[in-house]
Amino acid sequence: MASDSWLFEDDRGDQVEVAARPARVLAYAQAAQTLAALGVPVVGYFGSQHHADAGAQPALGLDVPSIGSGDAVDDELIATLQPDLVVGVSYAGEVYGLSEGVAAKLGELAPILLIRIAGEPGLETIIGRFHQLAEALTGSDVADDEAVLTEALGRLSAAVGERPDVRVTALSGGTPADAYVANPAYWPGLRLLADAGLPFTPTPAQGGWEVVKWTELASSHPADILLYDQRPNSLGADQLAEIPAWSEQSAVRSGHVLPWNPEPPLTFAATAASVDALTAAIQADS
Repeated sequence: MASDSWLFEDDRGDQVEVAARPARVLAYAQAAQTLAALGVPVVGYFGSQHHADAGAQPALGLDVPSIGSGDAVDDELIATLQPDLVVGVSYAGEVYGLSEGVAAKLGELAPILLIRIAGEPGLETIIGRFHQLAEALTGSDVADDEAVLTEALGRLSAAVGERPDVRVTALSGGTPADAYVANPAYWPGLRLLADAGLPFTPTPAQGGWEVVKWTELASSHPADILLYDQRPNSLGADQLAEIPAWSEQSAVRSGHVLPWNPEPPLTFAATAASVDALTAAIQADS
């Protein structure tokens, strides 16, 4: 390794080496939001097959271009951006959001670094990994205090203590026939809430989702508050309105449906804000 080269071990255990500290980072949408919030400039981002299927790009609030999503990327734009590092996320070792062929082609232009965002790692660990990466890329400390999240979780625990009978379900609108109920043990953000005492309706799912008929959702997962997937691949308001069983959910009737982003910015500040929104909903429901 050259003395002036940049080295970082990613969550595959791969030693990602670049001749000098990367200055032109291309990242998966969630990683791009996270890195930008931590002070790392990114030159562009890519989405997932979900975005490609929905014909939409993630709304990042970043003034950088998208190279595309899923299997289709803009090779000319990538060449123009000249990335010297690609930061991706992984659920099980894959480069999420890119086919193997596209990932291999992109990897010929710049090394790909992966951060694992589901399964065993806790959310604090995942956020810590992005902190380490941001500090390695900028050479300075990040401004993202864990105490902000700790305090927000304390407020959530207190609210649940005052309303111990509250029931919460996180779900995605899969199809007009089926809802996809999230397994909190799989999603680190939901697991964080469960560890703080939030009572999710139980699910037998071992992976990320349990498939439940809309007509059976109210009986199998009776919820006072619904956390609903806001991504473009999840059914929108107009589509939900055409499903009679949707309006039968008690949380829908009472207006206690909160937007849930399974791919949020992975910072303590962003997580604390979402925790506080949930705390406010529990207090309003009491």
